[in-house]
Amino acid sequence: MSKIKSAKQLTFTYFSIVAFAIITIHFSVLESTVENLEHFTAQYRLESLANSLNEADINSDIVVLDNFSTAYIGYGALPDSLEISKQLALNSAVEIYKAGRVDQETDYFVMKTTVMVNGEMLDAYIVNNDPIFELSEEKTLKSQANQLLLSFGLLILSLLVVLKIASRLTKPYSSLANQLSAKTEGDLSPLTLPAVGKTVELVTLTESINTYQSQIADMLERERAFNRFASHELRTPLMVLRGSLSLLEHANDPQFVDKQRVRMTTAVEAMQDYVETLLSLTREKEDAVTPWRLNSAEIETLLSHFQMLLEEKNIEVLVNVEHAPCLRVSHKAVGILVGNLIKNAFVYTEQGQITIHVSSNAIVIQDTGVGLESNSKVNQGYGLGLVIAQDIARKYGWQIDLKENDAGGCTASVTGLENEGLK
Repeated sequence: MSKIKSAKQLTFTYFSIVAFAIITIHFSVLESTVENLEHFTAQYRLESLANSLNEADINSDIVVLDNFSTAYIGYGALPDSLEISKQLALNSAVEIYKAGRVDQETDYFVMKTTVMVNGEMLDAYIVNNDPIFELSEEKTLKSQANQLLLSFGLLILSLLVVLKIASRLTKPYSSLANQLSAKTEGDLSPLTLPAVGKTVELVTLTESINTYQSQIADMLERERAFNRFASHELRTPLMVLRGSLSLLEHANDPQFVDKQRVRMTTAVEAMQDYVETLLSLTREKEDAVTPWRLNSAEIETLLSHFQMLLEEKNIEVLVNVEHAPCLRVSHKAVGILVGNLIKNAFVYTEQGQITIHVSSNAIVIQDTGVGLESNSKVNQGYGLGLVIAQDIARKYGWQIDLKENDAGGCTASVTGLENEGLK
């Protein structure tokens, strides 16, 4: 696996590639420009010499036009030292390079034209070997080389500036990465933003990570509370079974034995209901449930399970079923959810009134108990029972809300009941 590069290394690499490409393009454009300029100048000069040749009085095969230009009338007049093709295009300057030179140094320019001599049209070869072309090319290249060195220096300076900017931009992300690397197992504390170098992207990233960590922390806390609740709810029927079995060892009275049998059967059924409900929360799909209505009889059955909690308490329980909602959720899940809310109301209300109101879309349980006191055992009790209730509600798309009421007690509501449950 190749080593992952840092942001500085990537910046240096990409900048170097761009700089090399700029220098290469600069040289290519410069060389092409100089060569085109040289060829254009030679073409213009040779055309001028051709016009002068047509106006001159020609008496020889070799006509000297100026210090650097000579016209040869006819291909046979060309000296052997000049390697010129007979198939040259008319009136087009052709650059001839010095033989054996790898740097393509210009030897001379030649143009093939026609000239009238004694009434006969003959081919003429104008050769120009003015060294000014090569000298101007050398001077141009030298001047451009100096500019190139200056540009190269500017590129290096730009690279240093870019690296400095990259370091400043990536430093906050490095700080964020270091904070994450330094975290120990189970550490879900929020990340802090650096004092300098904040950007919109960095703030968004940090807030997203902190939100995600907060969600994980909430989920872990919910799982811990869920485990405490499951342990508590399953341990209670086991204690009932153990106690009943212990009593049965020394019991001979048929009525007493029958009473213990009923207790044991109820405990086993309660434990079975909890186990099935807990397992159902982990399944994505459930078996089809025949629609049923949460009517007064169902509410009274739930209330009967917790009647012992009202013993020696001066409490009036009122049930008002305005409209029985039609549910497609198992009786056991609804029983555990609503039963926990009823149980909490019974446990934390010493006197007064508990009202259970059922409508087509909600169940509202209102008590005159101690309410939602912060940082108290009451709050912990509500939270313990609400863990599984919240998970059940979440699965079926329902909403559980707790709030203080005018009587100082708690009002617990479950809304969104007739939503077909799971699809």
